[in-house]
Amino acid sequence: MANDAHTGSDAAQTADDDDLIVRLYQEENPRLVRYFYRNSVTRAEADELAQETFLRFVRSGAAKMLTSPQHYLRRIATNLLRDWVDRSSTRVAKLKSPLSDAAELPGDSDQHRVLAAREDLAFCEKLLLELEPFDREIFLLNRVDGYSFRDIGKRMGLSEWAVKRNMLKTLGHLMARMDDR
Repeated sequence: MANDAHTGSDAAQTADDDDLIVRLYQEENPRLVRYFYRNSVTRAEADELAQETFLRFVRSGAAKMLTSPQHYLRRIATNLLRDWVDRSSTRVAKLKSPLSDAAELPGDSDQHRVLAAREDLAFCEKLLLELEPFDREIFLLNRVDGYSFRDIGKRMGLSEWAVKRNMLKTLGHLMARMDDR
């Protein structure tokens, strides 16, 4: 009979823990999504990262031990964002192509290709001038001058992570503008 009373209190504790997690999810999920979205993550990816944050939180079993689980959630979210930026920098590297690839340039004999290349160049120059000077400098240091994210960070007093995030934001803007063309 004592076992039945103990099992009943365990079930009540589990229900309380579940209620805590549900309430925490309802309160914190919108904040987490906004946090990711403000940090240059697409809306869909922000939702996924917020879900992953809660999944890791629940798996850790920390909900019942912490007096301020919001801080722990934000730490998990920050770590996930850093991982996302690192994975994204790999995608950035794959998109990277030299701006001065001479094999791609048209010869003088094809006037139509020369004109198209000049229009493309003028459009690219316009896009670069649309960027904030700070963003443009980081972009050009990486894409034209070949500096690594770490070297740019040292040169500009930023962390490597901040440079990667800036590049992702800038590339997202440039790609969107090119798609609109």
